[in-house]
Amino acid sequence: VLLRRSLKETWRKRNATYVLLAQTVIMAILIGTVFLRIGTSQTSVTRRQPVLFFTVINQGMFGALIVINSFPSERMLSLRERAAGTYHVSAYFLAKITAETVSQLPAPILFSCVVYFLVGFQAVASKFFIFMAFMVLCSLSATSLALAVSAIARTTDMAVTVLPMGLEVCRLFGGFFLSPANIPVYFKWLNALSYCQYTYVGISLNELHGLKLYCTPSQLNAKTGQCPTTSGEQTIESLGLDYISIGGCAGVLIGYILFCRVVAYLGVRYIKY
Repeated sequence: VLLRRSLKETWRKRNATYVLLAQTVIMAILIGTVFLRIGTSQTSVTRRQPVLFFTVINQGMFGALIVINSFPSERMLSLRERAAGTYHVSAYFLAKITAETVSQLPAPILFSCVVYFLVGFQAVASKFFIFMAFMVLCSLSATSLALAVSAIARTTDMAVTVLPMGLEVCRLFGGFFLSPANIPVYFKWLNALSYCQYTYVGISLNELHGLKLYCTPSQLNAKTGQCPTTSGEQTIESLGLDYISIGGCAGVLIGYILFCRVVAYLGVRYIKY
């Protein structure tokens, strides 16, 4: 019953979902055309990492904003119904997050289908589906963070004030602006909490492994006559991304999603004001 009600509530907000999907397609086309067919020459070495990181930022932001009002908007109603013994908190919470999760899945899948082939990442089926899986995990991670903030915050105003700071911290320690290996020791704990980092590293490893790069005559080293970068593995090593595996990144993101949803559940259950 609760799941059906949550799905109906999500369906009532379908206009917001349609807008989200439209934004997703527009942004995917913009990203894809800006970085259209990046190729495998030496110029692609400096273009590949920015577009990978931007896909992470894009999916994380859109996923979070759509659910930030999930719990504050229903807080008074749910408190009254729980006080009346209508349902258990766990039943309400599971129904709510199931409905939200179902509504979130189409956007990252659609985004992946558009941007992957426009940019021209490796045309390997397994790599495409791994990229898509990370986009889904990224969206769900950001959504889970937003749900946790939404459950703890008393009002929508408080939630939208707190969430941007959390997202900015995740971006700052996302692995693009500063390599994880160069993060100061006293910030390692923030580094470990960034879903952006594990998504970015995961899709970077996926794209760079097995990637062969070439040089045009003008790109050869003037002194040695050799090509500076001939494989994606060299980029992985130079960026310090070889500290974890693709599976490890996926595992951390799954753990992140579960942790944030447990926090959200505790917020819904124990915060009653």
